[in-house]
Amino acid sequence: MEIIAQLEERFDKMLVKIKQLEEENAFLLEELEQEKQRRDDVRGRIEHLLSKVEGTLD
Repeated sequence: MEIIAQLEERFDKMLVKIKQLEEENAFLLEELEQEKQRRDDVRGRIEHLLSKVEGTLD
C-alpha cells in the first residue's frame, strides 16, 4: 500500500474517532446537566424542609 493510501486510511480512522468522541461528549454533557438539575432539586427540597422545621421551632 502506498504511503498516501495509508495516510488517507489513518485520517479516515481519526475522523471516525473524533465523531465518536463528539457524540460521547454530548452524552456526558447531557448527563452533567441532569445531575446538576437533580442536585438543585434536592437542595431546594432540603431548604424547604429546613424552613418548615425552623418555622415550627419559632
